[in-house]
Formats: sequence, C-alpha cells, structure tokens
Amino acid sequence: MKPEIKPRLKAGIRLLVGMLLVPQMLLLAGCGGGSEIERMMVDASGSAREALSAEAQAGELSAMQHLTIASTALGKAMKINVYLPEGYSDGKDVYPVLYALHGKNGNENSFFANGLNMGEKAAKLAREGRIKPMIIVAPQLDNSYGVNSAEKPKDKNEYQLGMYEDFLIKEVIPAIDASFNTIKSREGRYIGGISMGGYAALHLAFTYPSMFSKVGGHSAAVWEETPEYLTWLYGGESTQEEVDPVRLAAQGKALDLAVYLDHGSKEHEHIAAGNKALIAELDKTGASYEFHTSSGGHNNKYWAAHIEDYLLFYDGTSK
Repeated sequence: MKPEIKPRLKAGIRLLVGMLLVPQMLLLAGCGGGSEIERMMVDASGSAREALSAEAQAGELSAMQHLTIASTALGKAMKINVYLPEGYSDGKDVYPVLYALHGKNGNENSFFANGLNMGEKAAKLAREGRIKPMIIVAPQLDNSYGVNSAEKPKDKNEYQLGMYEDFLIKEVIPAIDASFNTIKSREGRYIGGISMGGYAALHLAFTYPSMFSKVGGHSAAVWEETPEYLTWLYGGESTQEEVDPVRLAAQGKALDLAVYLDHGSKEHEHIAAGNKALIAELDKTGASYEFHTSSGGHNNKYWAAHIEDYLLFYDGTSK
C-alpha cells in the first residue's frame, strides 16, 4: 500500500524558514521561492510532481524542500529534507541522488546544520566543477538503525523499533523518484550515513545492491560482536546473517558496490574494531572499497571536516 498523499503546495500552505535553515537561504538568490520554502505531503502517485511543476513555472525551486510522508510501514508521519542543486527546475534534466542517513539522536536536519552544512558544501563543489549537481535526501530515521526490527512500531529504551527498512526502500525512494527529476537507476543513486546512519546505509546497500551504486559508512557504528543491548536489531523475522553489515559483507554482498569507509584516529574502540572486522570481510571477498582515517573523534567536528571528501566520493567529476 502506498503512503497517503496530501499535497499542500497548491493549497498555498507555506512555512517561514527557521533559524536552523537560514544558512541555506544563501542559495535562494534569484529563485522563485523567495524567503519561504514549501512543506507538503508526498508519495509516489505523481500528484506531488504536479504541484512542484506549478511552482517551477514561476522560476527555479528552492534549494531546500521540507516534506512529510505519511508512512504506511511505520504508521506515522515522517519528515524528509530534500536539498535541490542550484539551477534545479522541473525540466528535462535528471540528477543523481544521495540518501544521507543521520546518526543516533539526530534527525532530518542533521546534515544541513551543526557545522556539517552539506547543502552549502555541495553547492560550492558544484560551482567549482568538482562534483555534478545532485539531489540530497535526508530522511528522519529515528534511533532505528534503518532495519525492520518489529512489525508493530514500539520504543525500546532510547531506540525506536519498526519497519524502518521498508519505510526507506519502499516509501521514501519511490516518493522521491516520483516527485523530483532523479536518475532512477542504481548508477545515479547513492547512500551514506554517519555513525548509526552508517550502519543503516551499509545494511541497505549490501541488502539491495541493485538499487545503489555507492555506499559510505562514516564512523559507521558496526561491531565485530553485537552488544547485548542491540540484539533487537535482529528481531522479527530477521537474523543477524541477513542484517549485520559485517555478516553481509562476508557473503559477498558488497561486490557490485563502491564502498567508502572512514573514521577518526580517536574513534571509539568498539567502532574502530567493527570497521576493522568489516574491512577484513571486504578483503576476503575482493570487494572494492577505500578506507580513510585522520585526526579526530566521533563527533560533528570530525565529520564536518570531511563532508567535502564524502561528496567527492559520491559524485566527483574526476571519477
């Protein structure tokens, strides 16, 4: 069943830009969106595309779109931020898409604030000709690790259980492809994440290699041995062999992907050990990957310093 659609653009509902997104408004000069950005409900039916087309007739779309999707998989409304590259319009050009997954206790705003400022940095690199213009999609992931952990959503301590994998794969991606001018093949679809989001990105790319061509685990929270407090990750009908990125890599699930891994020199020991275990499995199967480590810890300061490196991996013009 498709998520419910309630397009709001034509109804004229607008929200003033909050302080969190003020830096992004630097990208809106000359755009039809003015000092406001749209919020709408979307799904894969195409009605959202019609609404966007109407807005585009007045000029280019705003750099940042704030969407809410009524998720059938999770039984609740979920927020998504969509960065559109400079010059984007609802015309004939199609764009690659990066799905950027936040870390624990983060949200759909995380990649566009807190010093990471991925939208601004993508715009800068595109102007310099170092990356191709691309769409960046940052969905609300809750503290879920992006897996199908329970058929009925529920909380477990500070974590949220539910069909988050289905939400991302069966709802978010189809809705984005229906609503924006995307490259709809794996060659133009990338996924990456930070910490918990890195686990989710690796899990999803290794599970659905026909949907993604590149995956990044940035300080990815993977483990050599899963701690007891996270065994719920393999609940429902799932088993660890079907979910754990390290176990999936051992099965050769990364062979058709370009993989980027990195973490700081002061990374948590268990995460560094987990990445080492993952790399060992990638080596055994002959998968293509690159691994980077440099000064820093498990924090926004480290990730902010490397956002441009991540963007160059996903969409660099030299590759």
